[in-house]
Amino acid sequence: MTSPLRQKNASADGAKRAGSASASRRSGTAKPFRLAPTVSIPDLLEADGSDLKFRQLLYDIAIGASHLESARSYLAARMSVTSPQYNMIMIIAQYEGQTGISVSEVASHLHVTNTFVTAEVKKLMRMGLVDKSPNPSDARSVLLHLTPEGEARVRTLEPELLFVNNHLFRDLSKTDFRHLSRIVASLIGDFERTIALLGTLKGAAVGPRAGRDSAKTLHALERLR
Repeated sequence: MTSPLRQKNASADGAKRAGSASASRRSGTAKPFRLAPTVSIPDLLEADGSDLKFRQLLYDIAIGASHLESARSYLAARMSVTSPQYNMIMIIAQYEGQTGISVSEVASHLHVTNTFVTAEVKKLMRMGLVDKSPNPSDARSVLLHLTPEGEARVRTLEPELLFVNNHLFRDLSKTDFRHLSRIVASLIGDFERTIALLGTLKGAAVGPRAGRDSAKTLHALERLR
């Protein structure tokens, strides 16, 4: 265990180095800090090897996703449900047809588990917005459909749905829309696999230990690919 005196000395040394670096930057003698490329896929890099456009894409996606979530939260609140429940209601409304839609189909559209859909559908059923019926093609599953109250809430929200979506995507051409749909759909699988890999590394070190353990983390990632 590090003694309090050694910790104090180490902190003092760190402060001195930080102060010296700051002084060097002010005097113009220090080499400016540069972030190393955060991706090594050639197609995602600029001609000079930088990843500036890639980084900006990440920032833009994150901000765009945040705005979309805000819009979804607004629409869900107007329907008096949570955001995930709102998504499920909209999927059921879109695909139920004459017979209904299965839990697994709802889960597939939303990229979530059957268990999650089942739990949320039970809540929607208690709220009187969704009902279920036996699946004539599979005795092990059920088919979901909106109740009259669920349909009424969707109908009431339709003008606002048009307003929100028309404003969110008003500058998107048909060509851009088709390209964006294809690209986003192709990324979902890669995103899901990456998050699953990260889930196996929840115990990886952060903070001061991260530098020492980064090689182990990378090795673990390579083995899980």
